[in-house]
Amino acid sequence: MSRFICTLLAALLSTVVHAGAGQTHGTADVLDKGQWELGLYAALRRGMGDGLELSIHPLTTFLSPHIGVKKAWSTSGDWQLASRHSIIYPTPLLRFLARQGTGGIIVADATIPHIIASDNRMIVSRDLSKRTTLSLSGRMMLGAELGESQWPSIDMPLAYTRTAAYQDNLATAAGAQLDGQIWKRLYYRAELDGWYLPLSEGKWAAEVRPSIMWRPTDGFTTTLGGTAVMAQYPYGNAWHVLPSFDMIWGW
Repeated sequence: MSRFICTLLAALLSTVVHAGAGQTHGTADVLDKGQWELGLYAALRRGMGDGLELSIHPLTTFLSPHIGVKKAWSTSGDWQLASRHSIIYPTPLLRFLARQGTGGIIVADATIPHIIASDNRMIVSRDLSKRTTLSLSGRMMLGAELGESQWPSIDMPLAYTRTAAYQDNLATAAGAQLDGQIWKRLYYRAELDGWYLPLSEGKWAAEVRPSIMWRPTDGFTTTLGGTAVMAQYPYGNAWHVLPSFDMIWGW
């Protein structure tokens, strides 16, 4: 149960994936002014106009206050360019997880300081054909601990890489994403992310996420897929396979 909670929260915070709900995730596209999107697990997003988009995760915003801003910088030419920046205050969430019993994944006597972190990404996208889009990204997470700190790393898939900057100040990643149409309202998405954690004990991780998406209307998408994770942790190398599912509404 604790592994599921940790993995779910890490995925929600990793924001931190085209017409129809969910199609701009992970690409250089942003929502148009006045457009909204909300998923069971995906972020709540709103298009603000002038190539600007705001996002939060409703399920975690009270335990881990945060906000994300995505900006489209270039929409002409073969390649589109955008950046995404988030500010995160994860301390309440980490303190909530420092407990005994259900939901406890950090030792109860851990000393968790105030932490301010940022998640910054550059994204470029290009249409390879009318039905296929390639997106490339670079990511840097920065973190700063304010005060006394004594808590162990969260040595679990997805969570380890996404919380590394909270303790070790820096985490980096590079990724590629391919979006395409299979048949009519059936689509696919294939994602590959490579992490490098230069200041952490476990230095690297690789994540592969294939998924199938069904869009019966432009305002609804359901996604079924999984994530394969191979990573180096403080205790050694390990791999995991995790299922994923989401439903996204757009209006």
